[in-house]
This record gives sequence, C-alpha cells and structure tokens, in this order.
Amino acid sequence: MCEDVNNEQTWLDPLIDKITKNVDEDLKDVRYEASIPTDSFFLSDMMFLNIFANFNNGNEKKRSINVVVKKPPSSASVREMSRADEQFHNEILFYQKYGKRYPEFPRCLYALEKPPTDSVIVLENVVIQRGYDVTKWKHDIPLEYTLAALREIGRFHAKAYAMKEQHSDEFLDIVRNIKESRFLPGAHLGIIINITGTRSIEYLRKQGYDEHICDKLEAEFQHAYENIILKAVEPEEPFATLCHGDWTINNTLFKRENGELKAMFIDFALMRIGSPVIDLSTFLCLHCAKEINKDMLDNVLKVYHDSLRKCLIEHGVDCEKYSYEGLYEDFKKRGMFGFFIATFFLGIQMGKNTRKPEELTDMDPYNCGVELRSVGGDEISEILANMLLNLKDFGCLDHIL
Repeated sequence: MCEDVNNEQTWLDPLIDKITKNVDEDLKDVRYEASIPTDSFFLSDMMFLNIFANFNNGNEKKRSINVVVKKPPSSASVREMSRADEQFHNEILFYQKYGKRYPEFPRCLYALEKPPTDSVIVLENVVIQRGYDVTKWKHDIPLEYTLAALREIGRFHAKAYAMKEQHSDEFLDIVRNIKESRFLPGAHLGIIINITGTRSIEYLRKQGYDEHICDKLEAEFQHAYENIILKAVEPEEPFATLCHGDWTINNTLFKRENGELKAMFIDFALMRIGSPVIDLSTFLCLHCAKEINKDMLDNVLKVYHDSLRKCLIEHGVDCEKYSYEGLYEDFKKRGMFGFFIATFFLGIQMGKNTRKPEELTDMDPYNCGVELRSVGGDEISEILANMLLNLKDFGCLDHIL
C-alpha cells in the first residue's frame, strides 16, 4: 500500500541529485517514483524510491536504482522516546565506518546527520537489487531459518573480532563514537521491563511452583533492568564485539541461492559493543521461545560457534580465546537478557497485541508496561514461564539461585 508523496518533492529532488551523483556522474534525464509503506510500523519515516536515468556518455543504456530512504520520525514524541538523534547517528556511523568494508550489508548511497528532523540515510533496496526478502514467520520460525541467521551473525561477530585485533585504531574509533540510545538509568525501557519482568513468576505461583524459588526470582526481577539488563550490556573481554543490538527476525532478510538459505541484516541504529549473547539471546527468546531448552541451546550455540570459528580462521585470528566453553559460560551469565526483551515484546511479535504500535509509543512508560504485561493472557505467560525454567536448567539463573 502506498500514499501520495507529491508533497515531499521539495526535499526529494535535491536528494535524488545527490544519490545519482554518488552512483554515477554520467546519469541524465533522471526521474523517480516514490512510495511510502503503510503496512508496518517503523520508528523512522521510510520511503521507497525507484530512480530511472539514462547515461550521459552517449550510451543509450538505461539505469534503474532502487533505494530505501530513512528519516527521523515526524512525531516529536516518538523522536524523544526512541532517542532518534542517537539512533540515526549510530546507523550512519555503522555504514560509513564499518558496513562499507563488507558486501554482505546494504550499500549506503548517501547519509546526512542533521538532527532533529533533517538527518537522512539512503540505502540500497536489497529486496529488489539482490533478491533478499522478509520471511513470513515472526515466531516459531523453522529451524533452517534459525540456523541460517545464526551462521550469519557468527560471521558478523567474527569479522568485528578480526577488526578489533588487526585494525584496532579503526575499531576503537567506532567504539568511541557509538551513542547510547537504549540502556540508560531511568530510561523508559527500564520502567517497562521492571513491570513485565515478573509476569512469568506470577504465572508460576498460580501453577504451584516452588514458593522459595519464586520469592528469590521475584525479588531480582522486580528490578530486572538494573540488576540484569544494564549489567549484561557492559562489554567484557575477550568476548566484547560489535553487536547488532536489535537482532530480530524483523531486521533479518533471507534469500535462497544455489539451494542454500542465506541471511542479511539491516537496521543498525542500536548497534553496540558487548557480548555476542546480547544478539543471540534476543533472537532465540523472541523467535524460538517455545523450542528453547538445554539441548536446543547446546545445538544452536555450536552451530553459531562453528561459523564464528571458521570465519576467525579465514581472517587469521587466533580462536583459542573465543572458545565454545567461554561462549557457553557467557551465555549462562548473560542469557537472561533476551528473556527480558521477550517479557514485553513476545506478545507483540506473536500478534497478540490489540493496540496499534503508535498507541503504545504515545503512552507513558508505566501504563505501557502495564498494558504489555497482559498482552496474550495466559498463553504468553505460560510460554515465558516455560522458557524461564528451561533457561534455569541451562544455568542462566545460577548466579541468582
């Protein structure tokens, strides 16, 4: 579905000129078609452009360029809530300092950082240009897709390790310039997580689960943001690497090539330096919530680590300090991170929320947390409770119990 974008022409025309010059100086007779997606909710204003042009060097060949344009949200309240200035800064930083090094990311054709409303990022539309696309699954995704995504995130983390060791000045330059946009004391997200974090405990109590364990967990989970989340995101060597920071199926595209399913990541506004467990636990707890148990985690972490290790070797990096045993222990230490993301977002991901996303972003954080705590009723509460017990069996609650 598309909306009329004629009223955007005043800023689009000069932007088109910048895009085409970055692509090829010999383009002429440029025209474009623009459309705005209305079937999804984005924490940025997004537009698709199809640009048509001829070559200016006597060659009659025509050129078509398909791009995605991202601008800060037009709503001031959403900009403030999402810390849009910081998010756009981080995504521009990613593409200009890191993403351009590797072909497995969308090509950035133009970026301007001019907050609060005039920042813009123009990216190659990899759906049209390269054949990647979103998957129809948002939860309980097929194992093949999970494994393809895990192999790619393993390569992503490994290349950042390689950069950290072999090009430390460039790596540290990225680290120094990342702006925190999500995990801050007193953040709205913290209020929400502290409200939704005990939902699974309430369900376990109703089922007659061990009262002593419930008491200990509830005491910790009432302040899950401060006690668990803020500690989990602190980088710690040797496993600190460049993390996507918002690695979900919504930010993962897939395509099948020569029979192999491949994954590509988009949307790096929440990138950060930290443990790979931040990415891994988020993806697994949101999209494999019903399947998580000790055996499953053992298997998928080995697939991830095999991909990580292979890529490290390809880049001439010593693998010993990035051992599977070390990763396993780090997951036990930080794996609850993804669980607490799931406490407020799993119900939305499973389509159980009856409110429009815009309504939630307009709520104050307390009422938003109360609303999200009840989304999906006992169905979501049971999934969260079972996932909690399975993470306990894996060892993720050893430091609490």
